[in-house]
Amino acid sequence: MTRDLLRKLASVVWLAVVWVLLWGDPAPGTILAGVIVGLGIVYLLPLPRIPVGGTIHPISFIILNLVIAGLLVRATIGVSWLVLKPGPPPRSAFLKRRVDIRSDLVLTLLVDALSLIPGSLVMQVDKVQRVVYVHVLDVRDKKAITKFHRDTDLLEKWFVRAFERRDEWRETTSDEGTDQGRLHQ
Repeated sequence: MTRDLLRKLASVVWLAVVWVLLWGDPAPGTILAGVIVGLGIVYLLPLPRIPVGGTIHPISFIILNLVIAGLLVRATIGVSWLVLKPGPPPRSAFLKRRVDIRSDLVLTLLVDALSLIPGSLVMQVDKVQRVVYVHVLDVRDKKAITKFHRDTDLLEKWFVRAFERRDEWRETTSDEGTDQGRLHQ
């Protein structure tokens, strides 16, 4: 079997399993319907291939998850305090942030992590320039803005360490439809 066929077969099986779990009935008809739906999705609605460079580094990946968990806990406490404390509502702002991440997939993961953290929400991503525009809650002073940039630096550092170390990155040609070469300008 070719690698592409194995990938498609795994996708069909996964979609069938999800179908059965959603219906909550492992009857033969439900399984057959799941396989038919999976085949239809894989062959009639194929997703584009995402170019991925580098590898996953397990230790860095674990640390990345601990960093995200720490930021989640700290931000949850901070936003809870903003809600409970008396006084005027907090000031918010849109902050522009350039990130040095090559892979579109890793950029998406970083954007998801930033949006997951309470008090921040990514509003726009400029994929070509690698700039994210983030709505940040409670930017009362320069110290709060510096904290946002420091936290983003920390996330970016661990995403790069976990997924796309520079020494392992495979440069792609412009024919592959990616824009990794533009980051070295």
